[in-house]
Amino acid sequence: MKRGKYIGVLIGICTLVMFAGCYEPLDITESEMDMVAEYAAGVLVKHGTKATDTLLNRKEQEEAWAALATPTPRPTLAPVEDDKVPPTEKEENGDKMEKPTATPKPTPTAVPDNTEVTMQDLTNLFGKKDFFFRYSGYESTVLYQGADELFAAAGEGKKLVVVKFDVTNRSGKEATLVLNKGASKDFVFTLRSGNKTIRPSLTLLEEDFYTSYEVTYKAGETKNCVLVFECGEDVATDDMILTVLRDIEGKEDSVLVKVN
Repeated sequence: MKRGKYIGVLIGICTLVMFAGCYEPLDITESEMDMVAEYAAGVLVKHGTKATDTLLNRKEQEEAWAALATPTPRPTLAPVEDDKVPPTEKEENGDKMEKPTATPKPTPTAVPDNTEVTMQDLTNLFGKKDFFFRYSGYESTVLYQGADELFAAAGEGKKLVVVKFDVTNRSGKEATLVLNKGASKDFVFTLRSGNKTIRPSLTLLEEDFYTSYEVTYKAGETKNCVLVFECGEDVATDDMILTVLRDIEGKEDSVLVKVN
């Protein structure tokens, strides 16, 4: 019964619309007309035997219109960055990275010229207050004749480098100079040429510094003293360096002398 009632109301509304030209127009707004049409459609859908619910509710309509009105955003491609070294943990924390510094090369020990200052250093190293020591030159030979009848000779395929000093008694009286007396040596001498290090030879020469030297000087007297080094004939004698090292009770000190 209800279905027939609603169909009859719908037919009546449609008849009024069809014959509206023969009668005075209805006083109805456009908004009210939309409501009537929407109601009629709903009745047909609800009571029709073959109709399906294809109408969207208001919320679904608004979402559909919003989807049509809003264009789908295109993906934004990030700009390609230049290849860089990945930042370290310090850089990420805002700390500046220090540039690596090259390991400095060791500075070679400068050898001063054989000045009066150097000779004073050598004198102070020997620690003999009455005597002054001065380097006076060197001699390269296979046979060295001493101050007396004694001499030193090089072995086969060898040569001698004889380093010479002038030693002066600067006191006003007779004094005795004693160096390296006995088995215990207070002074160590080494001669260096390029990458070769040479130790002095033991000799019987009276003036040899290295062999238990003990000589008495008159007041103001100067004597010649030597160090004798035996080395191969191929050892260069240009710009050699003599090291005089003093080691007393574990305390070391040294002086370098240019042998040229």
